[in-house]
Amino acid sequence: MQSNRQRTEKRNAPRSGVVVLELILAAPAFLIIMLAMVQISLIYVATEQTAYASRYAAKIASETPSGALNALNTGALKTNVDNVLQVGGLPQGSCRVILEHNLGAHTTIADPVVALPNCDCDPPATSLPSVSGAAVNESVRTTVCVPLDGNVPDFLSSFGFSIQDYVVEQSTTYLYEL
Repeated sequence: MQSNRQRTEKRNAPRSGVVVLELILAAPAFLIIMLAMVQISLIYVATEQTAYASRYAAKIASETPSGALNALNTGALKTNVDNVLQVGGLPQGSCRVILEHNLGAHTTIADPVVALPNCDCDPPATSLPSVSGAAVNESVRTTVCVPLDGNVPDFLSSFGFSIQDYVVEQSTTYLYEL
């Protein structure tokens, strides 16, 4: 019986070193894959929160009287958007909110007027759409721009993949309701 135990121990002893070596070699790859999955998930959440904030801003703009629409984007709209983004888990909020409408004449109002240096964000190049069954001058479009830097942790920057310079941009068009 004792000779049987000794033979079993001798067979397993060299294998335990190989398992540790395999773990040491595979652990960094698994770590990078896990961090990438978390990073992509957080970017997706930031994109969805930005889309929701854009819809929220368009809803506010579509329900604002036409006389107060130009004054809406002097801080009030951006403040509301930033509150929505902060509740959604994006602590820095937006870097720019752009409101376009074609009530009377096509007007574009951006808050802040000049984009911040790290906020490369402009409204869509296309004109406001004409909706069948509605007059052409009855639409509002909001564009919300959110920098990923400061809003989403940059897990992969030590591996050479940084999200620091990226901005999420979402636009929403609503019919003017008043």
